[in-house]
Amino acid sequence: MAFLSTSDFTLPRKSAVKSVFAAIGAFFTRMIEAQSRQDQVDRLNEMTDVELAAFGVRREDIIRFVFRDCYHL
Repeated sequence: MAFLSTSDFTLPRKSAVKSVFAAIGAFFTRMIEAQSRQDQVDRLNEMTDVELAAFGVRREDIIRFVFRDCYHL
């Protein structure tokens, strides 16, 4: 009688390494996006109320405006 195994025991290791690098990449992507959003908040905070009104944004709505694609507020 013959026994045939089609399992590849190296597959989980490759998958684990791939998922670690994917997690690291996602972390840095989130860091870059957060920094970009912070820069946008800083720029809007430096504007006058008249300049903000040209964008249709009130000063108290700056955070909501910057994160409008992430949070449905």
